[in-house]
Parts: sequence; C-alpha cells; structure tokens
Amino acid sequence: MPFVQQLRIHLAGDTAMPRRSAYAAVIHDDATVCWLDAKNDRMMTTAPAPIALTLLQKLLTEEYPALSLAPVPQELFVQRAIVSSNLPLRPTLWNIGLAATRLDRLMPPLQMDAKLRLRRWPDFRILAHRPDHFRLCALLIKQGASVQACCEILDMPQRAVQSFFNAAFLTAYAFPVMGEDAPVRPSPTDGLVNLWRQLRIRWSA
Repeated sequence: MPFVQQLRIHLAGDTAMPRRSAYAAVIHDDATVCWLDAKNDRMMTTAPAPIALTLLQKLLTEEYPALSLAPVPQELFVQRAIVSSNLPLRPTLWNIGLAATRLDRLMPPLQMDAKLRLRRWPDFRILAHRPDHFRLCALLIKQGASVQACCEILDMPQRAVQSFFNAAFLTAYAFPVMGEDAPVRPSPTDGLVNLWRQLRIRWSA
C-alpha cells in the first residue's frame, strides 16, 4: 500500500479500528525518519527537524515516495523512539503537504479532477493566520468540490487550492467523493470575513 494511504489510515482509523496501534515509525532506506504518536498528536524526528521535514517534503513530491509506515506497539515505541525534535503531528503534516505541492498534479493517488470533502474542521492551529484555508474549509465541510471548482467559487489561485488539497488529504481531514462538482456561485465573502474576524478576536482574548 502506498505511504500516503498508510498514513491516512493511521490518522483516520482510530474509531474504525480500535485495536490499531497509535504509534508508528516512518521508514526511508531502512532508517527511521520520525516516529508518530497519534494518541498524543506528536511527531518525533530522529534528526533535527529541518533535516527530517525537508526530506519528507522532497520525497512526497515524487509519484511513488520511497517511504513506508510501520505500526509499533506502545512498549516498543517507548523503548526505541529516539527524539531529536518533538512536533505537533497534524499541523506539521499539514505544512509538509503544503510544501510538497507541484503545479502539474495533486499528491498521488489524487487526480487533478478529484473532488474532496472535509471529514471535520481541522485543528485551529492549522487555520490560524490562514484565512484562505478557512474559506476552503467553510466550502468543503458542506460539499465536495474539485480544485477547479474551488478556484472559481472562491476566486483563488490554482496553486493555493492544490496546496490545501494536498495538506487536507495527507492529514486525513478530507476524503474523495464522487458525483457532480460543486456549482459555481458567488462566494459568501462578507460572512466568512466576519466569522474569521470573530474567531481571531476569540483566539487572541
């Protein structure tokens, strides 16, 4: 199974697979790049964070990333998890997904005409200072849409929408859907701006 699919199952399968281990190692060339602790929302890199994250970003731009995910029991995780940097799991993966964007395609196995819908709202640490991501979430939490439809509905550049699709798919916040694309209609900009302003005030209080 491709790495991205393995990772999505690991992140999204906590309710469907109650016996699944919350801990896993990300492997490249038989070496552990980082450890994932889904229970406590942690990513622990074995090398300094800039080195490990740059490697993950580079590999995830490839059509077939040379990565694998190895679930481990908690006892083994505690024994072997060597930590250089301790990072929040989903916000870090979100940033990796944004950085791993190529203009000619979405992150495999997604095709350019794929339609995504949000499973739930992302961690608000992800949306802070990113009003465009908030607008995309407000659209995709209600209906599935393609990159092209999002660009037209929200008047956003293609690369920005593709980056969001990659990040939302990689972190398992979004899932592919079938059927008609979202109808193109004027964006409810004023309402979103007001809601975004209220949330920013609440966070800073």
